[in-house]
Amino acid sequence: MKRISKRRKAAGAVVMAAVVLAGCGRTAQEDLNDNVLSDNIIITETGEVMRQEPEIAGESVDLDKIKEEVGKQAQEEIPDTSQKDISEVQLTEPVQKQVITGEDQTAPSGNSTLQIVFLGDSIFDNSRDGTGVPYLTAEQCGADVYNLAIGGTSATLEVGEHAESELWTSRSLVGVVKALNGEIGTEVFEGTRTKEILDNKEIDWSDTDYFVVEYGLNDFFRAVPLSDSENEFNLYTYVGALRYAVSNLGSLAPGATVILCTPNYAQFYDGDWMIGDGNTVNTGYGTLFDYKGICQYVANESQVPCFDAYLDLGINGYTAEEYLEDGVHLTEAGRRLYADKLAHMILNYEETKNN
Repeated sequence: MKRISKRRKAAGAVVMAAVVLAGCGRTAQEDLNDNVLSDNIIITETGEVMRQEPEIAGESVDLDKIKEEVGKQAQEEIPDTSQKDISEVQLTEPVQKQVITGEDQTAPSGNSTLQIVFLGDSIFDNSRDGTGVPYLTAEQCGADVYNLAIGGTSATLEVGEHAESELWTSRSLVGVVKALNGEIGTEVFEGTRTKEILDNKEIDWSDTDYFVVEYGLNDFFRAVPLSDSENEFNLYTYVGALRYAVSNLGSLAPGATVILCTPNYAQFYDGDWMIGDGNTVNTGYGTLFDYKGICQYVANESQVPCFDAYLDLGINGYTAEEYLEDGVHLTEAGRRLYADKLAHMILNYEETKNN
């Protein structure tokens, strides 16, 4: 895979920040810039970045091989996989209006056997109605559903945000997990539906059966580093934030299943001109497809299910017009497709557990 220079990385990160949904706009810290993950480097089970293959459970793990196997379908369907240099273009920011109706659950119904909690960005947050992924999934599963997604957020902390709980200002995945565990207050989420739900004392988070975690698009837009060789739980890296969430959500509700959802396929525009898609555009640390691969890596490492929204939905260059509203957000057809696949996964897990 062709690498871009650090100068072009910085320029690319600034340009891509223009497309980030509400709240996006800053790149990762300077002291993490050298911890990049290229095609000939893999992550060990402890988060180390090495040029030789590590051993996990007795098996050799080669990230290149994982990406090649998992991405074979996408590469076949979309022939142009050369990465695009985006340093000289101005991308059009995709904007989707948030819709909130009575279908957005904020309190227990008292008649459901399952409890599903969603954590994510605008893919889950924008449509808080009868067409949203959380609502449609819960409807098929007969579950209480609490949607803690916040549009424009990433899994990681942003530059300038403190990692200490007493100084906390981040609305990231890590922030939501800390709030669920009572480590921080909910003031940081003021003005969001998430705060209203978190403040409801009737909800027992330890009763959760499934935590559905969907992040990665804004981490990609912000050019967030994938890993840190010296700190496997670095909250400013994509790997570190996902690891933190899986570990702490498991502690919050020991009987719950955490499902990591990869970012979905996306296309990126400069005005009316599409400069590339999730297979080709590199913001500095890889393509969106690379971030999808890392999400799968953490799921495999943590032994939790992974919902491959990038490939399993069948959204690609040929179907994007039907399923993507602006190249990034899902149309109603896309949301229904997502919910159908996700609900099918959850119901299959339930059947397996009951048997």
